[in-house]
Amino acid sequence: MKKETVKEVKGNNKKRENYIAEKKIVKKEKKKKGNIFKRIARYFKGVAKEIGRIKWTTGKDLLKYSVAAIVFVIFFGLYFYAIDWIAILIRSLVK
Repeated sequence: MKKETVKEVKGNNKKRENYIAEKKIVKKEKKKKGNIFKRIARYFKGVAKEIGRIKWTTGKDLLKYSVAAIVFVIFFGLYFYAIDWIAILIRSLVK
């Protein structure tokens, strides 16, 4: 087990070093103004990199979370409807 954790740490350090190197390159590129079209292209390349780093939700998880949200909304809708109905019933009895 210790060997695996050492490999993970080395891998993380390598990722960190790559990230720092990319950051330095970006800083150098920021100093250069350059052509507007090149800057726009560089922007979209950066966006594409960031999209690649996103951990996307699986279809199974998305379905699970969607169903949970719908059930939650329906439950509390019925709950507040019942409270409102009880309040109206009490008001009608008081008059």
